[in-house]
Amino acid sequence: MLRDLADPEREAYFRGVQPIWGGGLNPDRFVAFQQRLADSPEAGRRYRLLGLFDGGRLLSAMKAYELHGSCAGSPLRLLGIGAVYTPPPLRRRGHARQMLELAIAEHRDRGFDAALLFSDIGGEYYERLGFRAVQSEECTAEAADLPRVAAARSAVIGDEDSLARVFAQGRSANGELSLARDGWVLSFQLRRLRELARARGAGEPEWGLRIASAAGEAAAMLRVSRDAIDVLDAGWTDESLREPLLAALRDFLLRSGRARLRLWPAHQLRGLFPAEPRASALAMVAPLRPDVTLPAAGAQAAFALLDHI
Repeated sequence: MLRDLADPEREAYFRGVQPIWGGGLNPDRFVAFQQRLADSPEAGRRYRLLGLFDGGRLLSAMKAYELHGSCAGSPLRLLGIGAVYTPPPLRRRGHARQMLELAIAEHRDRGFDAALLFSDIGGEYYERLGFRAVQSEECTAEAADLPRVAAARSAVIGDEDSLARVFAQGRSANGELSLARDGWVLSFQLRRLRELARARGAGEPEWGLRIASAAGEAAAMLRVSRDAIDVLDAGWTDESLREPLLAALRDFLLRSGRARLRLWPAHQLRGLFPAEPRASALAMVAPLRPDVTLPAAGAQAAFALLDHI
């Protein structure tokens, strides 16, 4: 039986995934962080915790996201899959596969067009479920690779709509598979950053940059990692603002004491820096109906780090 996790089951799931995705938080802090995120207004009806059960026994669990995107000019309703977990004593019995098949079938019946996940275990397991890997690349840049002189301000509460608008306008129109910038992914990721900062005993995280001028707007959403600044997404409404935004990213990098920027090249971020294939977080998609248009295996897609939820 597939159903949403109840509170005690959610805690068991979060404790199970903490050694894998805990990010340095101890189990109690990680569970509290994940509980707050799941209960947040931003989660709404677009973020669910699903589990496969035998009676009252949890066999496997996952996160499910309701996402929107497009490919070849056609809108898509996408099931996002994350943090698939089976308790160690129950592994290698097909529970995760059965859970995924049931979740996919449920969302197909609800009118979803495709499923999306980012795999850290290679592609073979998910290929057997009908997924195919698309191109997954990563770029890094050091301060010396970035221009100088910036005039940006830090993003603050209330800037979310502005950032979402800039990112949406920066979407390329070449028909690649990409997620929509309807504001939900940004707001949910920002809630994640805030709850993570709270779990670590920090204040409001510095999470973005914004430039507004007579020429237009530019913006970046950022995450401070252990050794890098992750550019979750960035964009500009006028080409003259690209260099000022990159310079602002340089200043942020130096101010944060990190060694490099890290980003996934998509839309306006593509072509800025040399790209290398990723060894993890491999983007994989599967059709949920026979007539849906999706990229072929190995083809280019347009996912930014903001999409890795």
